[in-house]
Amino acid sequence: MKEKHIIIYTFQSLEDPLVKGLILEYLKGLKTNENNFRFHLITHEQKEFVLTPPDVAIKKNELLKNNIKWYPVKYRSGNLLLFKKMFNFLQTFFITLSIKRNYKPAAILGFLSISGGYSYILSKLLDLKLIVYCFEPHSKYMVDFNIWPKTGLKYKLLRRFEYLQLKHAVYTVVPNNFTKALAEEINKNNHIFVCPISIDTNLMIFDEAGREKIRNKINANGKTVIIYTGKFGGIYYSSDEIVSFFSGLYQQNSNLFLYIITPNETEVRQSINKYKLTEGTYYISMMVNYTELNQHISAADIGLIAVPSLPSQKYRTPVKTAIYLSCGVPYIVNKNIGDDDSIALHENIGLVIEDLNEDPSILSNRIIKFLGDGGSGLKTRCRNYAITHRGTNTATAILQKIFSGI
Repeated sequence: MKEKHIIIYTFQSLEDPLVKGLILEYLKGLKTNENNFRFHLITHEQKEFVLTPPDVAIKKNELLKNNIKWYPVKYRSGNLLLFKKMFNFLQTFFITLSIKRNYKPAAILGFLSISGGYSYILSKLLDLKLIVYCFEPHSKYMVDFNIWPKTGLKYKLLRRFEYLQLKHAVYTVVPNNFTKALAEEINKNNHIFVCPISIDTNLMIFDEAGREKIRNKINANGKTVIIYTGKFGGIYYSSDEIVSFFSGLYQQNSNLFLYIITPNETEVRQSINKYKLTEGTYYISMMVNYTELNQHISAADIGLIAVPSLPSQKYRTPVKTAIYLSCGVPYIVNKNIGDDDSIALHENIGLVIEDLNEDPSILSNRIIKFLGDGGSGLKTRCRNYAITHRGTNTATAILQKIFSGI
């Protein structure tokens, strides 16, 4: 059987959870005796994820066993950013050109929207079919969050490349039906698949022993733990907004406990001090190893999706929702966040709020009642939904169809 080579391009690092826990798992799931796929993975290695040269060699060998050849590119930032980005692009172009000459790849897949824009340019320069995986309109996000003005060059460029990648992709994968409708407005002939961000539900499982260990560590035994994992600011709520929200809940119910896992520890501690949360009501961890994350999620009773209800957020599907559910943990979400609000209500696996200004006296009672009424069945409902709708098998099946059709 003739080998079929496909380039996978992403702006993320290999060890970034979005790559390590998502696209890599999808590709590994395609390694069967029946498949003839060979993947060329180009990543941009950011300093917080940089591996030592020996570890790079080990990773390359590991990936080759899964038919994945890895091409790491140093991510450049700081002063003279435009020139550094141009240099990054030239590096990527020559790597892609070499792959094109040596392996005759069938297509290039851009993982996430910004990578999709760059993949569009490479596809045109090197005559490659374009696949866009997990497209979201980030230009809309940046304007809604007042990060970029609509009149700015960054917004106009990103919006243009979002349009072009949808216009010229032969296959596009989007996270929900809102985004599908957006993509169809631009290209009705595009083959569009709907697939929320999918995770390894065999890795993200409820861990009773882990729950006990982490709750002992954070001194949360006997408490109702609300967990948040991830960054603050940008296209998420700020740490001030989340800590203020929890402070209001805690004033109504002192048995509530806030557990935050984030790289923004300094910022969160400033918010903790600002809102005068006392020791024993919260715990902050730096980002934990992805393979141990399920133990920390298992320590919680309910997870928080920290995304405001701005108009563009209907296009999103937060990966945190899938991780919480896979570990048997329900979630709190604002209305109009992708499909997460309707799923929470329809499947009875989460609480939907208007926004963080919800009356804390009412919401604290809603949380306790919801968790109490759900009983052991709540954990099972969460887990079953994740397995059925958010597992890597869903993504792998779609990629199988796409790569077979290229």
